[in-house]
Amino acid sequence: MNTLGLKYLPTSGIWLLAIVLLVLIERISVPPYQWDRFLLSLAHGLRGFWLDRFFALITWAGSLFTLAPVTALICGFLARNGRAADGWLLALSLAGIALFSRLAKLWFARPRPDFFPVIGEIPLDASYPSAHTAQIVAFVVAVWWILKPEKLGLTYYSLTVTALLLTLLVALSRVYLQVHFPSDVIGGALLGLLWVLGLFNLLHNSGIIMR
Repeated sequence: MNTLGLKYLPTSGIWLLAIVLLVLIERISVPPYQWDRFLLSLAHGLRGFWLDRFFALITWAGSLFTLAPVTALICGFLARNGRAADGWLLALSLAGIALFSRLAKLWFARPRPDFFPVIGEIPLDASYPSAHTAQIVAFVVAVWWILKPEKLGLTYYSLTVTALLLTLLVALSRVYLQVHFPSDVIGGALLGLLWVLGLFNLLHNSGIIMR
């Protein structure tokens, strides 16, 4: 194998791992969805007026309707400050995961859970993996990577904790609202994480971004 091939081998390995893990998680959570159903039952038991409204609102943080304009604003800010490469990392992180999570839905074609009443409207696309979870994970990991801790100081750690909490809440909201199996959320989170790690490796080895 030539030097160029070895250079990009880690990227290929990371993305191959994402595919393998997606298949594995889907295989261990096929019907009758025993552990998925148990966790959905727990979520249903927590139902309440304020929790219903809270999770119905927070789940939008993982939607492209929210993340796309926020990403565009951040990318514009980065470009104006001479950090266009970081903007490309963020933009490709969100655009790529939005595409691949939907391709994975078409591939696995898992139906949505129907054990308990859904809060709101049930999405029309397939259930596995959770695109909301994949998108918020990819967005947060990319933003975390382009932040400069040496300039932000303690604010960097505050933003990191806030971002992690938001990611967790979006993931939990998909189960609480009964629109995803827990395994959908796990698969989405891993897909989002590994997509960005592979993308960073690709851009870094290409000399586009530095760290």
